[in-house]
Amino acid sequence: MKGNVLRNARVILLHLPWLALLGWFSSVAWFLTDDAFISFRYVRNLLDGHGLVFNPGEYVEGYSNFLWVLELAAIWGLSGVPPERAAPWLSVTFTAGTLAAMLWWVARLPLLRHRGLVAWMALGLVCASATFAVWTSGGGLETRQFTFFIVLAVMCLSLYRDRRRGLLAASLSLAAAALTRPEGPLLAALCFSWFIIQRMADTGRLKPDWRRLIYLAAPFVVLVGAHFLWRYAYYGEWLPNTYYAKHVRPWYESGFRYLWAAAIDTGLYLLVPLAAVAMRNRWRASRDGIWALALLLVGVHMAYVMRIGGDHFEYRPLDFYWPLLAVPASMGIVHLGERIATGRWLRRFSARLAVGVRTYAIVLFVPVLFYTSAIQGALLFEGAAIRERILKLHIELDDSNAAWLLAAPGMPMLVAVSNDLRRQTSRQSVASPFVEHREFANAILRTWKPYENMENGVIPEDALMVGGGLGIRFYYLPDLKVIDIFGLTDATVARNPVETPNHLRVIAHDRYPPPGYLEERGVNFTIHPPATSELQALIRAEYAVKIGPALWMPFDSPDRQWVFDRFAGRDLRVFDFFFDGRFLGRFEDGFDGWLLEGKAITNHSQYERYKGQQPISGNMGRGFLTSYHPENGDRAIGRALSPAFTAESGQYLKFLIAGGGDSGVGLRLLADGDEAGVWRGETTERFKRVVYPLAEVAGQRLQLELFDNETGGWGHIMLDHVMLVRRQFEEQVEKP
Repeated sequence: MKGNVLRNARVILLHLPWLALLGWFSSVAWFLTDDAFISFRYVRNLLDGHGLVFNPGEYVEGYSNFLWVLELAAIWGLSGVPPERAAPWLSVTFTAGTLAAMLWWVARLPLLRHRGLVAWMALGLVCASATFAVWTSGGGLETRQFTFFIVLAVMCLSLYRDRRRGLLAASLSLAAAALTRPEGPLLAALCFSWFIIQRMADTGRLKPDWRRLIYLAAPFVVLVGAHFLWRYAYYGEWLPNTYYAKHVRPWYESGFRYLWAAAIDTGLYLLVPLAAVAMRNRWRASRDGIWALALLLVGVHMAYVMRIGGDHFEYRPLDFYWPLLAVPASMGIVHLGERIATGRWLRRFSARLAVGVRTYAIVLFVPVLFYTSAIQGALLFEGAAIRERILKLHIELDDSNAAWLLAAPGMPMLVAVSNDLRRQTSRQSVASPFVEHREFANAILRTWKPYENMENGVIPEDALMVGGGLGIRFYYLPDLKVIDIFGLTDATVARNPVETPNHLRVIAHDRYPPPGYLEERGVNFTIHPPATSELQALIRAEYAVKIGPALWMPFDSPDRQWVFDRFAGRDLRVFDFFFDGRFLGRFEDGFDGWLLEGKAITNHSQYERYKGQQPISGNMGRGFLTSYHPENGDRAIGRALSPAFTAESGQYLKFLIAGGGDSGVGLRLLADGDEAGVWRGETTERFKRVVYPLAEVAGQRLQLELFDNETGGWGHIMLDHVMLVRRQFEEQVEKP
């Protein structure tokens, strides 16, 4: 008894460093993503009695994680913990379950030599993976839940395929995976196919074991089939609307880059061959093809990922690869260690120095661990150090930030290829690193969360807005109906044909409304971030309503009478700036004296068509400056410089701006040659108004510079109606 206690204590102590490493990495990578809040709004509407809808009364399935949504709704309804707090910890729970299932798998797998060493190495390969750590909190998404159910199903098929309960558990796990992510049915079909072949090998008969196959397949078919029937009855579609919104056409070149980058960054080029060694060895020893199942799932899923072009998120669809491959890869290392220890070259040496299989296996494990985790670890900490709002990020590893990495044999070549692949994928928002999503979400949370304190009924029931990036903003504005410009929650937009060539696409953001659709729907409202004063609100929008102490809601609407009717009785304010007699650029007939450099800047009125651009709204007339090139789209670069001007202390700069929000594009105000302000778009083709006080630069030589140094997705900027204005009733106010 005492010996068992000591043995168990030693095992725990050996595994604790790996778990501590994963905990450290996960704390560095802890984040929420804007996309998760789309599902959270469905959760809110379900609990509020509106059903599983994004907009009350509009039955569109703008999510693809049915089970995850129901779980978060149950947690919020029963415990009062909202999804933005519950989701990351639910993901942590499934992480613990995944690791437990993996270790149980190793502990119970028959005919496994050096079991303890295999468990230790497998846990190390998973816990040292920065990519696995990134999805421990999951960004609020369902990623790790899907991984858990896939690993659990494979474990059950491996250990308990001769038992009815084992087959039932595998079937239920696969059903839960299918209800969690859309590729679940594909992986389930692979599991069923493998089971048929494996049972033939087990029994030695060329006839399927129909009875056991029914135990495995029937619960899955009933549950998943019931969900398909419910979806059709509830939403009128067999597939979720997100499928139609995101899937445009096969995109193999993007998918190849995505998988090639993943192979280098995460060491798949080592894990897959090592797992293949274990598969071959186990099949020869026991006719057990369990590692063939793991490789089959990974291989076919890779083909699926390549076809769809990868993913917007950093290796998120591949999350289940690491625990599935870690065990056979560790067994492959042990097998190679056995071959070395018993080979004719080192057998005598090993016997003389008492060097055994474990020693050789650990010697092999160390470089495998390094080459499968070093690049992604460096990227993790390099990215985690970034603390600013970013919309597109490409991290380079070089001597300045990863000299230790480049000192390893072969790493300079691997890092160079990795840098180049990230550079290519970032242009089309493929494999965006977690820090990009984290900082974007943090910025939106800081800006829009104050709206959660707004009372119900402030926003009119017939208010309708168009927006992109639906998550955080509209989770905190549950009363506002929204048309998603990319079609995730709008069936019409999701089915609008896409003519954009693949080299100009932005993954999962290719759809846009058909001509006239927004007007037909009656879009009549645009809300802006909350303001702390009346002036700040009116600088942002045409109208403002006071919604709390030191809290105002700025908004725009094309129908002034509608505004007065709907906000009658509320503390409504109307924009009170007036034209001060000077345009700095109307751009209706040309460039109004602005000097152009490069090929990017054109006047929109001079071209009939801009190839591949989404619909533009909010501009004043057809003419405006744009760096979206008529033929080359976002790839062109250049700038436009206004004539010099001066301003008085009571004047404000007023203009309309749209396009990308990345640091490489924008409008810069120069005062005596120094930057005094800079503005960008909000990653949308909808113009927003900006009003900026010029008191601090009054009397100085001023110029405006419209610049575009970006060549990737949303790498353009647009500018219209630049003028000097003055308040009708000027007063001493703080700078917004």
